[in-house]
Amino acid sequence: MLYIKRNLLCILYLSAFLSISKISFAASEGGFEAIVNIPLGTAVTVVHKNVPVEGNPKGHANFQCGIETDIGYMFQLKENMGISLLGVFGYNYTSASYSKYNGNIKYKFIENDIYIGILPKFNIDSFSIGINFGFRFTLSPNILFYNSKDTVEIKQDIYPRMYIRGTFDYSIFFREDMAINVGIYIGYDFGDYWDGTSKELYVVKNESFGNVEVGAQFGFRFGPKF
Repeated sequence: MLYIKRNLLCILYLSAFLSISKISFAASEGGFEAIVNIPLGTAVTVVHKNVPVEGNPKGHANFQCGIETDIGYMFQLKENMGISLLGVFGYNYTSASYSKYNGNIKYKFIENDIYIGILPKFNIDSFSIGINFGFRFTLSPNILFYNSKDTVEIKQDIYPRMYIRGTFDYSIFFREDMAINVGIYIGYDFGDYWDGTSKELYVVKNESFGNVEVGAQFGFRFGPKF
């Protein structure tokens, strides 16, 4: 499963690079583009079915927020149309949580993430649609395990995990090269997994889960206006 995810990410990177490379030769105008966005939303945990898991696991909704900087170049195709290729760097706070055995066993993964990625996007007039994808790295991984008697804190190893996010934005220009950005996003964080079986924690090796992410984003954009 991890092998498939890595291959998928490589194909997405390659496709974005080839598309932008081809367009850059035909583009007549363009310009530097930078965006700072603040995403606010909900992340709903989904338990994967890659291994059998007992207890009828159920995912829960979690708050999500952060800040993201996108920097790159816009290649103009026509008078009111262009394609951008942006590098992504951001901070994301969220949680992943789920329960088993009618809520008697609960898990909560608190994640403060730094992430890097690529955002190719298509622009027409003041609208844009893009695909933001890359890897997240948790700075201080922390797991809380709850049962009917007590709460246990578990330390987690740090490793990269893949994310992908579709973005839909509208730019409200107040100058020729400056705008307020408003938009929505929907995506998936491929999440974490347990690296061993534990009877005390009611988990099995490679039990994994991710988050479906939905929200709004608000920010500032510097770049050419069509």
